[in-house]
Amino acid sequence: MDHATADLKEFITDLVMPHQRCNVNIISDHITMLDGTKIKKQHTRKRRAHKSATLNRREYAKLGLNTLPTRQMKYEDALPLNSLWKGYIQEHLGLREGDQVPQVHDSRYEEFSKQLVKMDLHGAQLTVIQSKCKTLEGLHGICVMDTKNILKLLGLDHRIRSIPKSECVFGLKVGNMDFTIFGQHLNIRPAERSVKKIKSYVEPFK
Repeated sequence: MDHATADLKEFITDLVMPHQRCNVNIISDHITMLDGTKIKKQHTRKRRAHKSATLNRREYAKLGLNTLPTRQMKYEDALPLNSLWKGYIQEHLGLREGDQVPQVHDSRYEEFSKQLVKMDLHGAQLTVIQSKCKTLEGLHGICVMDTKNILKLLGLDHRIRSIPKSECVFGLKVGNMDFTIFGQHLNIRPAERSVKKIKSYVEPFK
């Protein structure tokens, strides 16, 4: 009889009234010991090993994986990305040839505007049409990085510029449609923005 079985017998015997303990007869063959704790520890080790194989945001930034060279990229290098984005946005917004932007009174307007905010901007051609920082107004380029607070645009002069979202209003052209996007409504990581519940009412830019 192993130590675990002996401890179990002692525990069960202690539950019986003292004057009846002499009548207790526990058969060892009828005892089944479960090793659940050991299995749980094994699963825990596996989860830890899996978790350690991924990078957190701090490690990601330390390795420089969220940075881009400011001078080495050329505008022409981003044109294929822009071409892919044009196909993506047509599908994302459900646009067809000749479609127009839904008007405010149109039943499609609310859903259309929500999908517009949720879109992925990597590859989009954007223009800063209004900004609290006047030196940013008029800047144009292809979006090569979209973070929580910053859009990085690659301009025709082959320079990448960081544009703060909350400070600017952006112009975007899709086919024959022109959109005005308030940067303050984009202040969220792209992966989170795509699944975020958008409010039906949005305050105007100030």
